[in-house]
Amino acid sequence: MSADRASPPRLRAAIVALGITQIIGWGTTFYVPAVLARPVAESLGLPLALVLGAYSWCLLVSGLLSRRIGALIDRRGAAPILAAASVLASLALGLHAAASGPILLWIAWTLIGLGMRAMLYDGAFAALAALAGPGSRRAISLLTLFGGLASTLFWPISLFLLESFGWRATLLTYALLNLLVCAPLHWCFAGRSSAASSRAALERTRADPAPTHRSTEPGSPPPTVPAIRDPAAHRERAVLLLSAALALHAFVWSSLAAHLPALLTGLGLGAAAAVGIGALMGPAQVIARSLELFAQRWLSPLALAVPVFGLIPLAFVPLAMPLEPLSAAAIFVIIYGCGNGLLTILRGALPLSIIGPQGYGELLGRIAAPTLYMSALSPVLFAEILERFGAPAGATVLWLAGMAGLVAAALLVRHSRGASRAKPSA
Repeated sequence: MSADRASPPRLRAAIVALGITQIIGWGTTFYVPAVLARPVAESLGLPLALVLGAYSWCLLVSGLLSRRIGALIDRRGAAPILAAASVLASLALGLHAAASGPILLWIAWTLIGLGMRAMLYDGAFAALAALAGPGSRRAISLLTLFGGLASTLFWPISLFLLESFGWRATLLTYALLNLLVCAPLHWCFAGRSSAASSRAALERTRADPAPTHRSTEPGSPPPTVPAIRDPAAHRERAVLLLSAALALHAFVWSSLAAHLPALLTGLGLGAAAAVGIGALMGPAQVIARSLELFAQRWLSPLALAVPVFGLIPLAFVPLAMPLEPLSAAAIFVIIYGCGNGLLTILRGALPLSIIGPQGYGELLGRIAAPTLYMSALSPVLFAEILERFGAPAGATVLWLAGMAGLVAAALLVRHSRGASRAKPSA
C-alpha cells in the first residue's frame, strides 16, 4: 500500500473523528442563529437584522477567503489548518458570549467566518480526498452521514441550553466543544500530507463521469477522467456551471437554515410543531445519504446531479397543495432533507468526477466562494421577504431558486457528457 494513503483502520478512524467535528462544527456555528439570533437581539437591545447581518457577514468573509484556504490545505495538509480553525471558532464563540453590543458581536462572527471554511465540509472533504485515494467518494458519503445530524441534534440542544442557562452559557458551552473536542480530533486525524503526497493521493481519485458498472473491489484499477479536446475550456465552463448550481441551492439552503421554523410557523404550524417538523430534516438527510452509499457502484455523481437538484423545487410542491398544514410541512421537510443531504455529497464528488483531482482543495474553495456569498445574502434577504410578503411568497421564491439550480445542473450534465464524448485532438 502506498505510504500516501491511509490504512483502512486509520481511514475509518478519520471518518468517525471528522464526522464528530462536523456535527459539532455545523451545530455550534452555522445553525446557531436559527435558535439564538432573536434572543441575542432582544437581550442586547439590537435589531434582529443587525444580528442576522453579522451572521451574513461571517459567510461573506468565509467566501472571500475560500480559495486561499483551500490552496493552503493543499500545501500544508489539513490537520494544522482544520485544528487552527476550531481553536479560532472557540475563541470567537467566547467573544460572542461576552458581547454587550454590536462591535464585539461582529468581531466574533468575523472570526467564525475565518474558521468556518476550513472546519466544515470543504476542509474535511479535502482531508479525506488525500487520505482515501480512490475511496474518496465513499469516504465523503460516510462523513456526510454524521454532518446530516447537526441540525437535528443542535437545534434542540440550543433550545434546551437557552431555556435552562441563557444564550451566553450556551455559546460558552459551544466554545468549549470546539476547543476540547474538535481541535484535538482535527489535529490527530485530518492528515498532515505534504503537498507532493497529497497530489499523489488525489491523482488516484479520478472518477469516470459516465455511469459505470466497473468493479470497486480492492485491487481493481481506479477509473480515469476521459480525454477532452480542450481541458482548460472544459474546466472553466464546468466550474462556472457547477458554481452557479450550488450557489442557487445555497440561497435555499441558507435561507432555511436560518428561517425554517419561522417559515413553517408562517404556513400555519405552531412553534413547537414547527421545531419538531424541522427536526425531520436531519434523519431525511441521513437516510438519503445511506441509500447513496449503496448506489455508488452503479450511479456516478454526474448521473445523480439532475435528479438530486430536482428534489429541491419538488419539495415545495406539497406546500402549494390543498393538504393539512402539518402533513404538507412534513412532506416538504422530508423531500427537501433528502435533496439537501445528497447535494452535500455531490458538492465534494462532482468536482472530482467532472474536473479531476489536481489542486482539489483550491478547486473546492473556488466553487465554494459563490455559494458562501449567496449564503451570506440569503438569511437577511429571506427574512425581509417573510416580513413583508409572508411565508407563501417566501416559499415561492425558494422554489424559483431551486428551479434555476436545476437548470444549471442540467446544463452542467449536458456539457460534461458532451466533453467526455469528444475525441482528443491529434
